[in-house]
Amino acid sequence: MPSRSNLVALFLVLAFRPALAQPPAVLDADRAMISLEERDSQLMANLEYLCDYIGPRLTGSENLRKANEWAAQKMKEYGLQNVHQEAYTIPQGWERGSVEAQILQPIRFPISAAAMAWTPGTKGTVTGPVIMLDIKPDASDLDRYAGKLHNAIVMMAKPANVEEHPSRMEQGRRPYYGTDEVDQPPARRQQMARVAAFLQKEGVAATLMDAGKPQMLLNMTGSWRTPAGTSPTFPRLFVAHEHYAMLARMLEKNTPVIMRLNVHSRFVRGPITVYNTVGEIPGSDKADEIVLCGAHLDSWDLGQGAVDNGTGSMVVLEAARIIKACGLQPRRTIRFVLFSGEEQGLIGSQEYVKAHKDQMSKFSAVFVHDTGTGKVTGIGLHGNPQDQVVFEQEMPILKELGVTRYSTFLMGGTDHASFHTEGVPAFWFMQDSADYNWMHHSQSDTYDKALPNDLKQGAEVMAICAFNTAQRDAMLPRSSAAAPAP
Repeated sequence: MPSRSNLVALFLVLAFRPALAQPPAVLDADRAMISLEERDSQLMANLEYLCDYIGPRLTGSENLRKANEWAAQKMKEYGLQNVHQEAYTIPQGWERGSVEAQILQPIRFPISAAAMAWTPGTKGTVTGPVIMLDIKPDASDLDRYAGKLHNAIVMMAKPANVEEHPSRMEQGRRPYYGTDEVDQPPARRQQMARVAAFLQKEGVAATLMDAGKPQMLLNMTGSWRTPAGTSPTFPRLFVAHEHYAMLARMLEKNTPVIMRLNVHSRFVRGPITVYNTVGEIPGSDKADEIVLCGAHLDSWDLGQGAVDNGTGSMVVLEAARIIKACGLQPRRTIRFVLFSGEEQGLIGSQEYVKAHKDQMSKFSAVFVHDTGTGKVTGIGLHGNPQDQVVFEQEMPILKELGVTRYSTFLMGGTDHASFHTEGVPAFWFMQDSADYNWMHHSQSDTYDKALPNDLKQGAEVMAICAFNTAQRDAMLPRSSAAAPAP
């Protein structure tokens, strides 16, 4: 007979051992999907077509419409059902034109710049003094510039802290790349709106912002969404950091600087219909419950929209393809959605959630791939710590693929956040940076930056997360905490 101490030890082992891992059939399905993707991936071919033959996909543009139609055709080709476009409208479109910017005094020097989206052009050539807007963080001293900014070209802040030589970076230090306006908290957006209204009242010719990236890379953001009455009548330009810093150095030495600008941008009259592209693998006995795989198909237009977010969109398509190609039948419906309007503030996913609000209680999980081309190394739980044990115990194959990190950080910058506000367990894939911050929103966001092996792994991770979640007896546990707005 075992001793009392041995019985206690046995009890502890049985009581605290992990729950049963993947059922053999599910584990076999996971290995089949990995094997198929490793030997016969179509991901990079699809990404190449999207980037080279459709190109950048600004929300509201003809290119995005072409991408929607092409993606829907690929979904049908891969055997997805209920493939369709879900429409919503935006109030107006915007088209980028050229920017001519030049210092006239104290030297003649061309400046590299790009217009912020949804801001107007100059309606011809304008010439004016460059002035640095050096105000307190809360803009409480803004009035001291009253009467001094008419026809001025205003630098909005001092230069960003950008490390131009990555190989010399201190251990643990990361370069600063700025923050999108659409990602700012409400109080900050209100303050920015107050500053914009003041500048408009003063009659400035244009404003300049540091692109905040190294190696002459530009940056981009912008949206038709502005607080009432604050849509600027002047252009807003992102300037290459090196040129922005040069202008700042001149002003610091009290050198008068004169610039000439000619900005060609055009608004497109709305409303304009845009789409989220949707396809499904219908479930069997739990078909009314949904597991959603998503990414955003829209992009900025300085580059090709490759790593932001052609890569994520093609990961979603590839996950759908390998699940179908392996002949797998999920219990729950797996829905694949390529959102639009993400770059203007998660618009497409918010519209999707609004249209399907009465179904949100039936969504078991949402998985979104939207942080570049790097390998998936973890799962952002976004306030759902109760689900970590599910991934670790029921999907141990993820660890074999290198998925070992979990974070409850509330990351509001991808489309999963729109579902989180409705209480749906929504997850973002944590990825190796792979220089994402350098490329994203810049002219360097091109096909050649994509890492094929890392993206294949991303498709495998998404397919496994989706299929395993679809096969569970119960939906993923929901958080009991109130869901804050993204």
